[in-house]
Amino acid sequence: MKILKLIVVIVLVAAIAVAGAVIGVELKNDEADTDTDVLAELDEAMFAEVYPDYKTEVYLDKGDDPDLNELGLFWCRYDPVTHDVEWVPADTAEGAALVDTSKPTVINVHGMMMDGYINTEKYYVNTDIGNLEELGLDEEDGWDYDTLRTLALWLEKGWNVGVYNWHRFTAESVNFTAIEAKVWATNGSANVRWCSSDGRYHNDPIEYSVAELFVGDYLRAVELLPDDYGKEEIRFTGHSMGGELVSAAAFLLYEISTGDSPQISADKLPDRMTMDDTFFGAFLEVGDLVLDMAERGLTVRWSGKPMPGDRAGRAVVEALRYLSVKGVVIDYYSYDGSPLHLALNAEDRGLLLDSVAYVLMDPLYNAPGYGDYTKSISEAHVAVRQYSQVSIMRYYPGGNLTDAEKIAYADALPTAEMRSLTGKAFRMTAGASTVTTADDVYVEVSHEEIIERFSLA
Repeated sequence: MKILKLIVVIVLVAAIAVAGAVIGVELKNDEADTDTDVLAELDEAMFAEVYPDYKTEVYLDKGDDPDLNELGLFWCRYDPVTHDVEWVPADTAEGAALVDTSKPTVINVHGMMMDGYINTEKYYVNTDIGNLEELGLDEEDGWDYDTLRTLALWLEKGWNVGVYNWHRFTAESVNFTAIEAKVWATNGSANVRWCSSDGRYHNDPIEYSVAELFVGDYLRAVELLPDDYGKEEIRFTGHSMGGELVSAAAFLLYEISTGDSPQISADKLPDRMTMDDTFFGAFLEVGDLVLDMAERGLTVRWSGKPMPGDRAGRAVVEALRYLSVKGVVIDYYSYDGSPLHLALNAEDRGLLLDSVAYVLMDPLYNAPGYGDYTKSISEAHVAVRQYSQVSIMRYYPGGNLTDAEKIAYADALPTAEMRSLTGKAFRMTAGASTVTTADDVYVEVSHEEIIERFSLA
């Protein structure tokens, strides 16, 4: 049975990649570690003695290359005539003008894209299920469900919306381990190469990891904004491999906000991170069988030290533990059959459970008239992102809701409320067949139940 489970994980992880998309460890006791204790436990490879001046030194030299100029941080606006979401470079006056500092801000980061050399992530809502009415929208107001994007929903709800686009770095066919290496390191098998629209790889040396490129872009964007940017919530959200990038970049931003010469003020750091079926690599041992899907021998670029546990997936967990201690609210979403979720080993899963609000959805969109949304693994994987992001359309009534009732509001749940759910785990029991979260039902489950349910031991 154990062998069968391991084989299933291997097949499913491979399927996610093709689509583009501690065994026996003791659980922590009830006495929570202090913040100092957690920080002291973190692998020293995560920390550098000196960091680059990211705003002035760390950038991608794009020149006039149209392919490279598709990369980086963008601010968004909705065009009610074309029903499109337009992206404007965040390092321009035109882009900065889109940010209203009286509104909260969300920045989205996509996952791996096999076709990233010719396509960008559009954040469409899957049209096989749902309708405008479920989301409280009206066709008479110009909304078109066939072309609806989740980004437009957040704009409608009064958020500043950003997108970090790195699709050309993620165009590595099924070699997802090479992509995660780029997040942290420059000495991976594919270095930090990118793929142009003609399908050619460009191996010209890039001195910094993709996480560091993100940080440089963010600092330059913030510099163009009014000083009161950050008085409202700042949220980062990452899907799949994008969750790994968000973790590394947020870690770095918090690190360079400290010391005698901080590179960014604390009010401009992310307050919350939403992780939609995040990629953690895969390293599991069951008897003599080993599932080891990670590049070895990587060096954390900014510290120059060997990768924690010799795998980038462990670095993600380390980063999230650090960020949780720093006060970042982290909500993590996955589903029972997710290969990315199944490939978490028990030790990493236990550490993750302590640091986040841990939510298992069940995106089985197969209600009558909706078609079958479960026909491919990749669709369920993408559904997690769509499922959480469309929940921003819900109105949170407050009041005396149970924790399980609160979590059903997902992204619409105020961050102060989500903070109180850190360290708790939830599983969906109803509402999986509709795109709206208004009919969702969750139950709270223990860490022990989660560990036992997904253990290969």
